[in-house]
Amino acid sequence: MVPAEATPTTAVSRVREVIFLGSGTSACIPVVPCITSNYEKCKACKISLTPEGSKNRRRNTSLLVRIDHADGRERNIVIDCGKTFLESATEVFVKHDVKSIDAVLLTHGHADAMFGLDDLRQWTSSFGVTIPIYCDQETLDVVAHTFPYLVDTSFATGSGLVTQLEFHAIDSAFVPFECHGIEFQPLRVEHGTHSDGRPFYFTGFRFDDVSYLSDVSRIPDETRPLIEGSRLLIIDALKWTSFSSHFGYWDALEEVRRF
Repeated sequence: MVPAEATPTTAVSRVREVIFLGSGTSACIPVVPCITSNYEKCKACKISLTPEGSKNRRRNTSLLVRIDHADGRERNIVIDCGKTFLESATEVFVKHDVKSIDAVLLTHGHADAMFGLDDLRQWTSSFGVTIPIYCDQETLDVVAHTFPYLVDTSFATGSGLVTQLEFHAIDSAFVPFECHGIEFQPLRVEHGTHSDGRPFYFTGFRFDDVSYLSDVSRIPDETRPLIEGSRLLIIDALKWTSFSSHFGYWDALEEVRRF
């Protein structure tokens, strides 16, 4: 008797969940001068130190994307690795049993998005792995200027042991790329301006039914079709009113209604 051949199946990778590692401003909350002064108008900072108000304690914006890969193993992708990344990971990774960082996507070259890159050495040095980093060329240039030894290890001093990272320049102008079996669609939006008035661009990401825009002051018309149909839209809302480089609450609410 010849056994029947098994029907081949095509396994696919899927996003299992997203976890917020931070949702605060670059300065974070609490602001130390607020909690050491008698400034009564700023209630969020002081409340953030109490058990009932602890959700007001906010770190730099960052997102953990957990993937069930087609090969049966979990992958973890981090979007943005800012000044408070290690503090966030110490809490969130332990709570959710996250054992690896398999890629990092950077949205732009500000401190709250990339100043934690050196802290990734805890995941590379301990396990002998190299973490791929995806960002647009402008952001990569900022990283190379700020952390030259991370981009080119010939600049390393001291022991010469540095975080092992592999940088990939992506096209932020609407060209999707694949990372661990998931397609990521760059979302080019404005995040304020350069000193000469030119728009400063932020690269958000659409993956599955999620669109991530943590820092945005204007969404260009050509980007809107890439966001439409998202089941989850994560969008900037710095404060109640508009700001030069961020949506305010009412701006964000208007965008949600449009989509």
